[in-house]
Amino acid sequence: MFRKALLGGVAFAALSLTTTGSAFAQYDVNSRIDALEHELRELKSQVGARDAKIEALEQKTTAIDNLPKFDSKKLKVTSADGKYSMEIFGRIQIDAMTGDDDDLNAGHNIGSSIEFRRARMGVKGKLAGDWGYKLEVGYDVGADEIGVEEVYIEYKGLGFADVTVGKFKAPWSLEEQTSSRFISFMERGMMNEFAPGKNTGLGLSTGGDNYSFAVAYQFEGGLVDGSDGTSDEDQGIIARGTFAPVTTDTELVHLGLSGYYMSDQDGTERVRARPEIHVSDRLIDTGNIAGVSDIWTINPEVAVAFGPFSAQAEYVFAEIGRDGAGTSDMDASGGYFFVSYFLTGESRAAFYEADAGKFDRPKVNGAWEVLGRVSYLNLDDTNFPSADRGEETNYTLGLNHYFNPNVRALVNYVYADVDHPAAGVESEDAQILGARLQVDF
Repeated sequence: MFRKALLGGVAFAALSLTTTGSAFAQYDVNSRIDALEHELRELKSQVGARDAKIEALEQKTTAIDNLPKFDSKKLKVTSADGKYSMEIFGRIQIDAMTGDDDDLNAGHNIGSSIEFRRARMGVKGKLAGDWGYKLEVGYDVGADEIGVEEVYIEYKGLGFADVTVGKFKAPWSLEEQTSSRFISFMERGMMNEFAPGKNTGLGLSTGGDNYSFAVAYQFEGGLVDGSDGTSDEDQGIIARGTFAPVTTDTELVHLGLSGYYMSDQDGTERVRARPEIHVSDRLIDTGNIAGVSDIWTINPEVAVAFGPFSAQAEYVFAEIGRDGAGTSDMDASGGYFFVSYFLTGESRAAFYEADAGKFDRPKVNGAWEVLGRVSYLNLDDTNFPSADRGEETNYTLGLNHYFNPNVRALVNYVYADVDHPAAGVESEDAQILGARLQVDF
């Protein structure tokens, strides 16, 4: 009896434990499922928040990509698609000079002074990809006024050539095409007195890896010093072509030819020259030439560079035509030759732009350059009316220091030797020391 009761109690206890364990086990599984579902909902929420942040970042990145781009080395901003741009540029050139004029004739003087040789600022850029523009104004110290240096619109959509309309520099001479910011000496050679300069007109230009060509029809401007620039009959065609059979970063051979024919002048022209320092008197002078009908020039040019050594030369032949009884045509000519050497090893070949046939910015730091030049101008035609007609030869020694691509110091020593063939006018000579500090951007 007791044994049966004991077995029955054990069976009841075992059944009770089994039922309770099953209930606890079922309760644990459901709790885990609920917890996992909660965690899943939390993860989905976090993923959604992350996706929203990623989308916001992508939108910000897209907005940044559409912002204009700023050039770290220029005051230039360009649209995201590259079709629009605007660049602010300018230059300041401060000159100081002193000279010995003891051997000059009466009326010719060279003293000591300081001047702002050039102070200019402008803006240039492009529009809609194919259109370009430029506006540059400068302060004329002598006239104490601000004038327009260049203003033009350019179209580049033809593919084979660019078209320029407005006031721009005539395509003539290697040294004339090279900006005054980048020429090797303080002043261009005396032959530059025949440069057409910057006039209003229409131009066409093209270029490639080793050549350039430009032609322009210009009017309403003085051809040489003395023209008042008010006659719309001052007009003519100017052209220049260049070829560089050798052009690397250390070697260059440049050949070029330019010239112009200008007709229907305003009737009076004058050519005169300083001894290649701006603050000085003009020592040779044709005087005012009356009855001028036209003028033409031809100008061959050559430049070479081999490592740090370079040489450059040009020569201009000019004829001034006159009409009317008792008048005759007059001839003039001039040129220069110079050599330079970079003591610090740079090469002018690296500054050359073949598609424009000119030298551009020297991208150097701490460079030193020594130079020597012989420059000549012949204004001794017997038909020139001035007693100061004659021939001048200038000998220049130069030293340039390039602090960086935007700041340069120049020192020039010039010895000018002048011969006047007119009766009673003695030959003369002068010595001048000039220096320049230049900043451009």
